[in-house]
Amino acid sequence: LVQGVGVPYEEVSYLVAGINHQAWVLRLRHKGEDLYPRLREAVDTEEVFANEQVRVEMMKQFGYFVTESSPHNSEYLPYFRRTQELRDRFGLKTRQVAMEQTRKRGWEKDSGVEQDGEKEIPELVRSHEYASAIIEARQTNEPVLFNGNVMNHGSINNLPSRCCVEVPCVVDGEGVHPCYVGDLPPQCAALNMTSVGVHELAVRAALDRDREAAFHAVALDPLTAAVLPLEEIRKMFDEMWEAEGDLLGYFEA
Repeated sequence: LVQGVGVPYEEVSYLVAGINHQAWVLRLRHKGEDLYPRLREAVDTEEVFANEQVRVEMMKQFGYFVTESSPHNSEYLPYFRRTQELRDRFGLKTRQVAMEQTRKRGWEKDSGVEQDGEKEIPELVRSHEYASAIIEARQTNEPVLFNGNVMNHGSINNLPSRCCVEVPCVVDGEGVHPCYVGDLPPQCAALNMTSVGVHELAVRAALDRDREAAFHAVALDPLTAAVLPLEEIRKMFDEMWEAEGDLLGYFEA
């Protein structure tokens, strides 16, 4: 975002909140200036947004930029993958998941090992992920601010208290302290709720060993519901369940 509007990242302040993989950039400021007017102009002209057409469209229609990449974002929504024409329009392809060996090579490269897994790592370099900074803050009691996923004990007023939300958090030697956000814009909260209900059913399925709850979670998934009628969702669910074999034996215990 900051690259698109041409300001230094270290000079920008922001507030992001919602749920995992669907949080909203509620505020984006540069030295007190609201950057949203500049962002709304930049999304149609700057090259950096060329591969983010889903998120650009979401901002245009819902008013706020949303987290997660456009391809993955589209998988949580009913708007972009219903037809081939829509997929082509928004530059969406069938997702390819990297094979285990490919992922392993990536990890070795990131950690400095390259090809020989027996070599000693010369230097550990902090990645862009939060984990090491969180561990450091817990051990040193030096506070770190990050966006984390926590149970909603009053952080977001218009999402259920039983759900998991993504909000700014401060971590120090005493633990993780979620920040108060207040109300999300109602349209943003409503869209989050379409996934929150699915999350709850999936958790209920696991805790209660309830196969029907698992089916209901699949049937209520926004993209699944946009593409298939209920009878085909049931057929797909049964086929997928059977394909998992003994991995789902827990549900029969």
